[in-house]
Amino acid sequence: MSKKRRNIIIFIAVLTAVLLTGCLNITADDLFSLPEIAPEHLRLQAHINILTNQGAEFAPPSRGPNRQAVQLVDLNGTGTSEVIAFFSIPEEGTLRVYIFEMYDGDYVVASTIEGIGTEIDSVRYVDMDGDGIKELVIGWQMGALRYMSIYTLQDFHVEELVSRVEYSEIAISDITGDETDDIIVFRLPTHDAGAVAEVYSLMQDGEVVREEARLSNAIESITRIQTGRLIDGSPAIFVDSEGTFESGSLVTDVLVMSRDGEFSNISMESVSGISESTIRHRMASTDINNDGILKVPSLRLLATQSETEYFAIDWYTFRNSGERVFSLTTYHNTFDEWFLILPVDWRDNISVRREDSIPGERTIIFSYYDRATGEHESFLKVFRLSGENAAERASTGGRELLTTAGASAYAFEIIAPPDSFGLTFNDTIIRENFRLIYSDWLAGSAT
Repeated sequence: MSKKRRNIIIFIAVLTAVLLTGCLNITADDLFSLPEIAPEHLRLQAHINILTNQGAEFAPPSRGPNRQAVQLVDLNGTGTSEVIAFFSIPEEGTLRVYIFEMYDGDYVVASTIEGIGTEIDSVRYVDMDGDGIKELVIGWQMGALRYMSIYTLQDFHVEELVSRVEYSEIAISDITGDETDDIIVFRLPTHDAGAVAEVYSLMQDGEVVREEARLSNAIESITRIQTGRLIDGSPAIFVDSEGTFESGSLVTDVLVMSRDGEFSNISMESVSGISESTIRHRMASTDINNDGILKVPSLRLLATQSETEYFAIDWYTFRNSGERVFSLTTYHNTFDEWFLILPVDWRDNISVRREDSIPGERTIIFSYYDRATGEHESFLKVFRLSGENAAERASTGGRELLTTAGASAYAFEIIAPPDSFGLTFNDTIIRENFRLIYSDWLAGSAT
């Protein structure tokens, strides 16, 4: 197959994928008819063929939310999408982004953005100043290094607002609270500088404002970046990172913008330069109870009747001042993929043990722990049942079905009178507080 024919086939496949993922109204009859390519898209294909015949090769972004080689985006808010196509020019060692505008029934090259590197890492389209025109945030990769540039388009005239800022990760968030999105760049530490986060905001007069905040010392990789809100409702960025710490391997930095425009890490201790209160193992920050406020976990060892260690997880929120506030406690059974939100009066008064003696049944038993006598009195069993007739078995022998997931069924059995030992528990509370675990609540990945 010739190179020209291969490029045509690739283009048709890419363009078709882009079109089918758009907002199209497809009828039942359409599903039984051959796909048709509109005349203007055939003309666009001809323009693309000219570029590929001249040696250009498709170079789609390798990371981020937009990874197609050809993308349809309404950049200027007119209701008509422009076409953004990504290429490399091997003979020149350059990367090139072509922006095609629909003009008089045909596509024409309205703008070109050129960069130098080995590949295009990512692209994002963000209206940073609320004028209805989207800026292009492009990550260029050169070997192991990544560089971000921000471009604005006025009447398709390209202006580079921010040039070649080195980064490890990029996030988009309205951290300033002005109802326009900001660009947040994260850099890992180097031999002569610590890890930092930088915010780039675009004012309505075209000025770019940059603010910087430090991340914790000793971090080695960023595992997840989340935007959320603090207990007082103000926006924040929660950065989970792995590193070398005495009490764990995962740390969360909580970044906020103050009313006077200062970007800061409110969780970081000034002496150590580390967010010490958020250090733990494995669990990622999340809005565990879906109340709109992101929370940071902290593991706490429970009393037990065996040599196995069991932990409760205390979840904390933050105020804008940096004060850490306790929110709730959960018990997570990651092996069986469920967790239970624990009533407040359970917090210091329970122990946990596991029983796996019956094939196809795995059981966690909650007991009241009397600290004065050291005695344990069981009051609740939570089961995961698998195998044949799992759902039916979950409703027998005193058990009550909670939910099913795939071939598994989850159930519980209260084995002491409700509200015994001064603890709050009954059928309703157990049902309302039981949840399944989703894998992204673990260490996760950066956005």
